[in-house]
This record gives sequence, C-alpha cells and structure tokens, in this order.
Amino acid sequence: MIKTLIYKEFRLNVTPWMYAWLLGPLLLFIPQWPFVFAFFYGFFFYMTLTQSDKGNQDLAFAAALPVPKTGIVTARTTTIIITELASLVLGAPVAVARYWLYDGNAAGMNTNLAFFGLMLLMYGVFNVIFVATSYTWAYRMLWPMLGGMVIATLVGGVTTTLVAVLPALAVLNDRGLGHPGYQVVIFTAGVLLYAGLTYVGLRKGQANIARIDI
Repeated sequence: MIKTLIYKEFRLNVTPWMYAWLLGPLLLFIPQWPFVFAFFYGFFFYMTLTQSDKGNQDLAFAAALPVPKTGIVTARTTTIIITELASLVLGAPVAVARYWLYDGNAAGMNTNLAFFGLMLLMYGVFNVIFVATSYTWAYRMLWPMLGGMVIATLVGGVTTTLVAVLPALAVLNDRGLGHPGYQVVIFTAGVLLYAGLTYVGLRKGQANIARIDI
C-alpha cells in the first residue's frame, strides 16, 4: 500500500522540471558563499509540490483510495526523505571537489562532514514543522511551508555561521576531515536529530489527518 502511494507521489505529483530545485548542491562550486543556501533551494521543491497538490485536489483523490489516511502522510514523508537525502548525496562529491579546487570558504562554514550534519538538522527542523502542520486541515500551505522554510533556514544559517566565526568551534570548520572525531560527533548528532524530528512530524501529521474532514 505505502509503496503504491509513494509510486503515485513520484509519477503523478512530482513533475520532471521540479527536480531542478534539488540541484542546489551544485552551487557548492561557487568559490565563496554561505553554503547553507545551496540546500535551501530544496525547499522550493516542496513549495511547488504543495501548490500542485492544491491545484489537482490530490489530497481528496488520495483520501478516496482504499487506503488509510495515515498512509497518505507516510508516503509524503517518505517522498520528502528520499529527495532530501538525494540532495545531500549529490552535494557530497561536490564538497570533495571543492576541497581540491579551493583553499577554504571565507564567507561561511566549510563543506565538511560536520556541515552535512548541520544540514540534516536543518532538514529535520523543516520536516517536523512541514509534515506535522500540513494536515491540520486540508490544503493548509502558508504556515507549514513558509514557517518551515524560514525557521529551518535560520537554524541552518545560525549554526553554520557560529561554527565559521567562533574560535571555540574552529575544530568543526576544518577543510576535509581535519579533527575527524569532532566532525563525526556532529554528523552523528545531525543524523539522529533528523531521524527523530522527522518521525515526530510524521506521527503528528498522522494524528492530524485522522481528525480532519477531507
């Protein structure tokens, strides 16, 4: 059932041109830039997706299928996880290429393992807001989408900026795998927070959709 709903997501809801938003990590090739914005562009993928949902009455269509309403939230959350992780995977080789092309990033945090941990945290914050509040009533868009984007970007921007400017956090701003122990800790924390926040958003979204009249 869930596999079928995920298949529907990618065949009916996601149009080919929308994948262009997920190519944001290619902006890591820019020499000096606050690289949190390279992953910020992925949020526009979900903005376009929710607009498409509303225009096509997708939620009503999915609710008419012989599946539990909670499965709709699970399929959408899985779609979000797949696209977010795909974006991070795309960014990994670009970050490695940056290491050989440039000496460092004077405009912000370097793209090391700790950086990717903070990007996972940013995505997790977005997920817990977006997924949990999207189903408080049918086709709710403003707070879930814009609120999630703004708060998540602030979290990503503030954390990466602190790492870049505070001497006490300099061990997290190495190029490549300098101070690998510290970087692994931050990356692992990012993975755990991403998983936890996304799960909380999923469970809250499932509880919300069970209460609304679609």
